[in-house]
Amino acid sequence: MSSQNATNLAEETHWENAAKTRMGEYLTRIETAFIQKTVDPSKMGLVIDVGAEAGRFSLLAANRNVQVIGIDLDAYSLRRLKLKNRDITVIQADARYIPFKNGAFDALFMVEVLDYILELDGTIAECQRVLKAESSFVVSFGNQSSLKAKVRGLRGKSYTHSYRDVMQSLFEAGFKVNSQLGYNWLPFGRMSESRFVPFLAGVEKIFGLRRIPSFSPWVIVEATKSS
Repeated sequence: MSSQNATNLAEETHWENAAKTRMGEYLTRIETAFIQKTVDPSKMGLVIDVGAEAGRFSLLAANRNVQVIGIDLDAYSLRRLKLKNRDITVIQADARYIPFKNGAFDALFMVEVLDYILELDGTIAECQRVLKAESSFVVSFGNQSSLKAKVRGLRGKSYTHSYRDVMQSLFEAGFKVNSQLGYNWLPFGRMSESRFVPFLAGVEKIFGLRRIPSFSPWVIVEATKSS
């Protein structure tokens, strides 16, 4: 990559900046630990990161010597990802219409993406289509039926899908849910630098709030495509 192109890519994206906040570090830590615990890297020959942005989870997979393809609608974010790891293939594409053949991938990550997509069933079915049988699908979402969602609703904001709807969509698409975790009970926004983030994250863990995903503000799930 030329020095001119590198200079043009010097500015970090909104989500790269968000990941550096106290809240961002907490969220990434939860999501990364979940992926590392639930997905066997020896079974990940080819991984697709849907909504890859600048690559938090693409880079996680690539660091395990796994071949990774990252797709996203935002071309600048993909160029930032390519700047970080030239071995990752990046493609500008829509999560609702993944441009690959049936059964192409050994694992699919879609973390912090589903809330920006209204077409739940179609998107889940599309993810199922491009996965091999018995392959892992890791997806996270904000839970519309949680208390935090109700509070957000008072400010004119909300999450897009409920826990029940996502679980039903996974079942109908032919996925088996193996692991799930609830998180983000903290009363802060995505960009918060509150010094109470580490303390409240500890409270969330100690009181077992992560073990009740159906009531949690955010949920992350690992499921496998049925044979």
